[in-house]
Amino acid sequence: MNYRITDCRALGPGELADAMNEAFSDYVTPLQMSEAKFVDFQRQRGFSGRHSFVALNEGKIAAFWFSGQADPTFGNRAYTLSVGTSPDHRRRGLSRRLLQAVVDAQKAEQASGLQLEVITTNDKAVCAYEDFGFFRQRTLRVCKLTKEHLDAAEPGRWTVEDLQLEALPTDEDAYFETRPTPQNARAALVGLRPDIHLIGVREGGELLGWGAAYKDGAVAQIAVHKAHRRRGIGQALLRELCQRTGADQLLFVNVDEEAAGLNAFLDRFGAEDLLRQYEMCLELPALIRLS
Repeated sequence: MNYRITDCRALGPGELADAMNEAFSDYVTPLQMSEAKFVDFQRQRGFSGRHSFVALNEGKIAAFWFSGQADPTFGNRAYTLSVGTSPDHRRRGLSRRLLQAVVDAQKAEQASGLQLEVITTNDKAVCAYEDFGFFRQRTLRVCKLTKEHLDAAEPGRWTVEDLQLEALPTDEDAYFETRPTPQNARAALVGLRPDIHLIGVREGGELLGWGAAYKDGAVAQIAVHKAHRRRGIGQALLRELCQRTGADQLLFVNVDEEAAGLNAFLDRFGAEDLLRQYEMCLELPALIRLS
């Protein structure tokens, strides 16, 4: 079969959503992403049409590598949103060819590398990325916390208020143990604004902590200043996020395993593990073997 590699600037979200659904149609839980959800996916994860590429066969998308542009807050690496190949076009080296196109586009703009996440139990994908030159950076936890567990906890004394993104501190080091992944970082909140829930706790004008969640109940950030932890602030923020999203549970995607305090906090409220992911990085310049 003949394939033409091209970037995504001329392709609409409907076509790209259909390509994702087709690529993951034979998974245990097939992906069913609407065009509207794909647009949110693009906004949250920083999709860039000129840095994303597809392989076309007879005018139809056979494979894709969706990417953002280089992000200075992540060491000038570019985030890979998703990679996939239609079942009928697998084992033809398309992901490798698409990666080469992405690498060439990123190198032209002085990106330092690429990063992505992959489920730890997906041995085939992990091995493929390692063969491409990616290395494992850190391990990330995906878990959920039910409203029932939060409601069972003692209510705290804190008053939670609405926040604007501009109220968040420029320097977040005192609030986070480890840096959020790109899909939960400040840029993701900006990308999905106003479709986010952003709340905080103040005392004497000082911002003690904040919580941010997407409209589907996925928590992007829960942050409490290190000088004010173990005072019930995080609990108050989670209870309020659960109420505002109207969700029966909150989902936490990509919690760094090294964030000991946050993980202990989640476990205290009965967090249930769903899976683990590796954050993987590729350093540029990189030479991608095409065979």
